[in-house]
Amino acid sequence: MIFSPLNVEQELIHERMRQQKLMNEVHELLEEVQKKDALILQRLKKDHPDKELLLRIDESDQSHIFSLAEIRNTCIRYRLRFLKSTYFKSEFPYEALMQIKAFEKKYGVEIRNFKVIAPDHAFELENINKDPLLFAQLTDHSYFLLHKWGKDLSWYKKFLFLPLQNPVVFFLSLFACCALSAWLVPVQWMNVMNFESEVYLRLWLGVHMFIMCSGIVLWLGISFSKNFSCNTWDSKYYNW
Repeated sequence: MIFSPLNVEQELIHERMRQQKLMNEVHELLEEVQKKDALILQRLKKDHPDKELLLRIDESDQSHIFSLAEIRNTCIRYRLRFLKSTYFKSEFPYEALMQIKAFEKKYGVEIRNFKVIAPDHAFELENINKDPLLFAQLTDHSYFLLHKWGKDLSWYKKFLFLPLQNPVVFFLSLFACCALSAWLVPVQWMNVMNFESEVYLRLWLGVHMFIMCSGIVLWLGISFSKNFSCNTWDSKYYNW
């Protein structure tokens, strides 16, 4: 009744029950979120057969779609790997999981094929004998950028890894360095009589430096199982 005496003990019990009900609801919600996160992590770490996602991507998301050729050229230019997320050995940030859930909710799909762009040391590479980007595979030749974390690549890496893109660029770069080194040799060290002899000697030095350096670099590359970026960008092997 409205005017019945107030039992403080009963009010405390009712308040406790309300608080407990609220806590249970929050706990159930958190458990549901954790289960969804665990399932996404399981999909990220499990190898699935390739399957196309036939989606109609909104105009606002078109800028996140990249072709395989664009990814390949970028990986070769900066000596990165583009591999399945199962080989990624670092932890995926929670923001990446949020982006996956947002994408799946928006388009009503479940992504099973993920790939990551990162330096080779970020992957668990197999034996053939820092800046990750997470992609969802849409088709065999297009990928949707879900999330990027870590720091941007240093500006000098474009020039540092330029010679390692492919054999042609490598030997051209090596020849240019050898020719420049030969040209920088002081003329006082050459003991030549005229300009024609100086040019001939510089050419001779440049060619022989190129031959010597080519042999040394090839020996080091074979000894330490190194390869060019055009061959390693999508390889799961550390020595290929």
